[in-house]
Amino acid sequence: MWAKVKGWKVPDLHLRMCHWLEHRDRVAVLEVFRGAAKSTILAVYMAWKVREDPSYRFLVQSADDLTASKMSADAQHVITMHPLCQGMKGKIWQVMRFWVAGNSDRRNASVSAQGVMGNVTSSRADEVIFDDVEVPKNVITPVARDTLRVRI
Repeated sequence: MWAKVKGWKVPDLHLRMCHWLEHRDRVAVLEVFRGAAKSTILAVYMAWKVREDPSYRFLVQSADDLTASKMSADAQHVITMHPLCQGMKGKIWQVMRFWVAGNSDRRNASVSAQGVMGNVTSSRADEVIFDDVEVPKNVITPVARDTLRVRI
């Protein structure tokens, strides 16, 4: 339906990715080629999950705060524009964290975005999405790679 709103043709790959997201194991890796619209599919997935259950919480972690905020902004865009998500925009609607209407958890947002090296102590999430966490600055040395593994 989101593709119809945007006027896009839906390739079979996108249908397979959506099916996989819905039926995957608890811990999983979605690895697809560059330009496959993975971030867009994940944004629609996040909107779907919080539409189905407003108490569901995501933590999006990327290489840095700016990169993490892009995925959060994508999810906000879907929630704001998708016909099935009308009325879901909550009172707090910042790009780094936002609550959808119906989420009563005052401490933990529906979607929180944070760089992987940032502090997420005491954060709660039902699902963590690691998107573009491996960049040259955090995998350039063995110590940096070990630090990233520990953070993840």
